[in-house]
Parts: sequence; C-alpha cells; structure tokens
Amino acid sequence: MTRRILLPVLAALAVSACAATGNGEPPVTSLPGFEPAADPCGAEARGYLIGQPIREVDLESLARIVRPIHPGQPVTMDHRPDRLNIDLDGDGAIVRLWCG
Repeated sequence: MTRRILLPVLAALAVSACAATGNGEPPVTSLPGFEPAADPCGAEARGYLIGQPIREVDLESLARIVRPIHPGQPVTMDHRPDRLNIDLDGDGAIVRLWCG
C-alpha cells in the first residue's frame, strides 16, 4: 500500500524538479546599474521606412535578424531583442517596426 502512494509522489517530485528554472541568481536585467538597450534592433532609427513597400527595401542591410510579418501570418512568440520585426499591410507596405 505504501508503495502505491510513495511511487506517484516521488515521480511528481522528480518532474517538478526538472521543471524548475534558474540557479537562484537574479536575472541579469534585474541587476543594479543594468539598463537594457532602448532600441536593440534599431526599429526607431528606421521609422522612415513606414509606408514603403517591403519589396523596395534591402532587408539584409537593416539588421542582423529581420522578420517581415504579413497580415494573418503566424509567428513564434519567442522574444529576440535584436530581431527587427516588420509588420506589413495587405499590399506589402510597412506599417510598423518593432524589436522582439
């Protein structure tokens, strides 16, 4: 009887231990004196592109990582501060630039 209870409890503990993250240290972004970059991908500096057709823009010259996003296109939700996301309208014109 004890084994029937003990085994599931130990299994649950093992799974929860695997799910734990971090090493007990605060994340780098919460350290005193650390200021994250306000515009790490350069979106603000490229605001002049809003309204231009994406086909006329040299994407390779904009940032190291560029992701054009068409209306309704599924995108991953991973956060990459150095990635320049480019939201497009139905005609392929740039409507928003943002980092992430």
